[in-house]
Amino acid sequence: MRTDDLIDALAAGLEPVRPARIHPLWIVGALAASVVGVLLMLGLRPDLTVAMTGWAFWLKALYSTAIAGAALMLVTRLGRPGVNSRPALYAVLGIVGVAIAFAGVELALTPSGDWTRSWLGLTWTLCARNILLMSVFAAPLIWLGARPLAPTRPMASGAALGLLTGAIAATAYGLHCPEATAPFVATWYTLGMALAAAIGAVIGRFALRW
Repeated sequence: MRTDDLIDALAAGLEPVRPARIHPLWIVGALAASVVGVLLMLGLRPDLTVAMTGWAFWLKALYSTAIAGAALMLVTRLGRPGVNSRPALYAVLGIVGVAIAFAGVELALTPSGDWTRSWLGLTWTLCARNILLMSVFAAPLIWLGARPLAPTRPMASGAALGLLTGAIAATAYGLHCPEATAPFVATWYTLGMALAAAIGAVIGRFALRW
């Protein structure tokens, strides 16, 4: 058999391999698990039906969902050797930057005497902690879903997985949290997601090593 014929025979029937990713069902499952966590441990906010008719509730959900989407992109890029992860990182930072800018505009339009209430609300001591707590429900599914990936930077990938988990948890936590001002969300929701990312980085250092 000639070399060309052998190459053609070996290449016959080959199909492109899909790039590794976290299957969407893992994401949906993680969100559902976090919602269950909210129901079991925190409960829904009493005025949820009314709150859902306002734009502030949905903007808060949009922020955490956008972070989750950017974090998923970051996880995927970090899990594919040789792929540039900077665009995804810039997307995360850009979303946070927009939230901070929005918070600044809202504060500028708020009387100075109400700044503290707008920033701290009534639950600032609980928000980040509760988001981190709800991320415990989502984390197993997200980390299991990341098994097809091949990260070469364990800590960075762990941080991205933690951020994704925290963002999913923050979205679910919005069903309980009565706060919706931009300064509150930009500060305490972001802190909760950042704490989840920090813990993910520590876990990733050991769990994602080859």
